[in-house]
Amino acid sequence: MAEKRLSREAIARLEVGQTDISRTLSRVLTIFFLLSIFLVPLMQYWLGEWNHDELFLTSAGASAGTTFIERVNSKNKQLLKGMDGFEKGLEEQSFLRDWSLPPLQYLFMKYLGQGSEKVVAGKDGWLFYRPGVDSLIGQPFLDEQQLTLRQEGHEIWEKSVQPDPLEAIIHFNEQLSQRGIRLLVVPIPIKPSLHPEKLSARSYGGRPVNRSWNTFIENLEDSGVASVDVRPLLEQCLREDGAAFLTTDTHWLPEAMEKVAKKVSEQILSRGFLVKGDTKLQLQKTLQAGEGDISKMLIFPQNTALFGEQEVELHQVLNEENEFWQPERDSKLLVLGDSFTNIYSATALGWGFGAGFAEHLSYNLEQPVDLLARNDSGAYVTREMLAAELARGRDRLAGKKVVVWQFAERELALGNWKRIDLKLVEGAQSDFFVVEAGNMIEVQGTISSISRSPRPGSVPYRDNLVTMHLVDVQTNENSEGDGQALVYGLGMKDNNLTSLSSLRPNDSVTLLLSSWDEIEGQYGSYRRSPLEDEMMELELPNWGMIKDEKAN
Repeated sequence: MAEKRLSREAIARLEVGQTDISRTLSRVLTIFFLLSIFLVPLMQYWLGEWNHDELFLTSAGASAGTTFIERVNSKNKQLLKGMDGFEKGLEEQSFLRDWSLPPLQYLFMKYLGQGSEKVVAGKDGWLFYRPGVDSLIGQPFLDEQQLTLRQEGHEIWEKSVQPDPLEAIIHFNEQLSQRGIRLLVVPIPIKPSLHPEKLSARSYGGRPVNRSWNTFIENLEDSGVASVDVRPLLEQCLREDGAAFLTTDTHWLPEAMEKVAKKVSEQILSRGFLVKGDTKLQLQKTLQAGEGDISKMLIFPQNTALFGEQEVELHQVLNEENEFWQPERDSKLLVLGDSFTNIYSATALGWGFGAGFAEHLSYNLEQPVDLLARNDSGAYVTREMLAAELARGRDRLAGKKVVVWQFAERELALGNWKRIDLKLVEGAQSDFFVVEAGNMIEVQGTISSISRSPRPGSVPYRDNLVTMHLVDVQTNENSEGDGQALVYGLGMKDNNLTSLSSLRPNDSVTLLLSSWDEIEGQYGSYRRSPLEDEMMELELPNWGMIKDEKAN
């Protein structure tokens, strides 16, 4: 009798859950698996690229708490934070990343048109900042559910953000109104909103905006907050000039910026906030070539580039003595701005100087302007700068009639809109060590806390300042070691981490400190990583560098 053959379904049922493998192959696979786990960290250690201090995760500095449960929670948060920092440190120091990322990113961009986690490659060589794109296509930023998700969507060791821009802006306006100061809010539309045709081949019936945009503008006006919607003006720039933004940069073209500055000055005058002054300023034309901040976020092999420089025409603002424009603290107008204000003012951004938003606002109003501007975090950082000035006893609002607050549109969906109180502290006293102007002093101390530098290429800025809290500060004149100091320093320069970025809490360090007031004009607009302790930011800072790096 012939043996009955099994069907394919019957064979499959018999073989489910059973895999035959030889002993030799199983050993080879096991050894390969173990090597893949241990070989990379061993090579990292052998190459000397591992920061050994990161191996020891401690909960030093955690809050003591009042109960056992609070102490456990505090220690747990500190441990989780340390583990996260440890993982990020491994990623940043990885030799595999250094070896493989540049050539792979180059090949993906050149042949596949793919960017990176922060860069979106568009058409015709255009580049876009991914968080900006996400802020447009994401959920309405004023939606109650979205506000709750943003408020709760943070790591256990991080503070929650205040996601509602209306709450923060209205609160800020109320505080200024108490001093008889008018607020003018100027949100700047971002690149993907004005140039969607460079993102894809699809046709668009209109310029994309977040679905809460119109509601936001209406609620501002209903709350008595004056604002300027410059989107129609930038769309006019598109029709007349063909573009409103730089090709490989997040920021606007100088001609678009100048038209917005003129529009804002007209609004200030027509609303009766100020009258036109009599300070005569003049314009000087110059050409400036620069490389976009988005293209700089792409990490390619050395001496390899896919995107060239773009040349723009600037109109620098000069006074009657042919001196470049400078902000004046005793003016009636204070501008709070981010990198859109700084792009043609701060040389560190690579697009020239003397031709920015504040300069042209001053030119059109024919009167001096005061300025507080810093790259990044436009939702809160300039308000913090203003509050810190007041808390130190410096009344930056004295004599002011108008505050113009410029920030990028993406901050509405992504920014931290925390409430910040403006309190002038008369005769503020502090025991923190502060170097007097004109001096440079060598100090020894212990780092109590220090902010982290961003990973190079992860933010659209090539430079970043770190903030340090020093304790047990000793100088040649004072060897007791009981002082404290707040110190700013370069943690990242030209997309390379400096020695300051490798410092950790409890490290002993020798620094050369000088006056921050003297150097603020050069570095005050740079992106800066703050300390977690917000009260520490109210202390007067120093400028610091590691002693052996003075010559660099």
